[in-house]
Amino acid sequence: MGFLETIAGLVPDGVNLSLAFENACTYPDYFLFWKDNLFERIMRLFIWEDTGELDPKEIEERLMLAGHCGIALFDNKPTAFFGSFSGVTVYQDEFTNYNVHSPIYSNTFDIGENICIINNNSLRNAMLPHVVHYAQLLAHADVTLIKQMVEARDPGGVPIAQNEKVKQSLISYQRAKFNGKSVGYVSDLAGIGINFLGADRHSALDINAVWDVRTKLIKSFYADIGVRASFDKKSNTVVDEITSDTSMLLYNISDMLKEREKGAEAVNKMFGTNWRVRISDEIDYNRENAPEEVPAEGGDQNDLEV
Repeated sequence: MGFLETIAGLVPDGVNLSLAFENACTYPDYFLFWKDNLFERIMRLFIWEDTGELDPKEIEERLMLAGHCGIALFDNKPTAFFGSFSGVTVYQDEFTNYNVHSPIYSNTFDIGENICIINNNSLRNAMLPHVVHYAQLLAHADVTLIKQMVEARDPGGVPIAQNEKVKQSLISYQRAKFNGKSVGYVSDLAGIGINFLGADRHSALDINAVWDVRTKLIKSFYADIGVRASFDKKSNTVVDEITSDTSMLLYNISDMLKEREKGAEAVNKMFGTNWRVRISDEIDYNRENAPEEVPAEGGDQNDLEV
């Protein structure tokens, strides 16, 4: 009995974990998995330091989910709030007030007077739509990958049952095939009420191609944020391509960092704190992604710098 089975009794409503895992191969299951997984990944992009009793997670959650976060005093301590803007100015996207709300507190603050606003980026765009978009794509990729692997065990046509009893038998057969169990075959299928639709259940994509699509989707998820994935090797590209690509990546994530730095500076000025924020150590463009310098013609090959 594995670890997860030993805690089955702690699962609400007595859910059978083994059965739940066995059936968790549908698009909704994979979508929920990737939505949580990708959101967890972006929560680790930035490191906040010296925020005192305020957990930096509370700041990043609000920035990623809402696109902005209000920092105001609650119980005489800087606190991160969800909120909405109000109070008109000459600009349609700038406001005078921020209406905060939490399970135990709500209030309206004056921006710049008793509350500071931190933005996720210069347009206050949240990251949740980005996460959902790629969760949808990756969920479809995983479902397709599972289907391709299962269908490779039985490349025949689509079975059509002529009555409910035979249908249940087919369901049992397909479940056994999915679980990799050995099953018997009947030669006279028509005699027991089964016909096969002469359809090719194989798509134009083989298993390796689907896996490649899945891998590239994860890479694109990071690239759209501004992070080069670890498996994006630069050995197959030339210096100009590396420099251009890195510039595009830095443009995205630098905007997010700049807004966080501006917010931290405003909080420090208003509340006398010493907040600092930086990109996570795992993301180091100067060290990991710097293009190699090509020596002048006739130069010493050992003079290359990375």
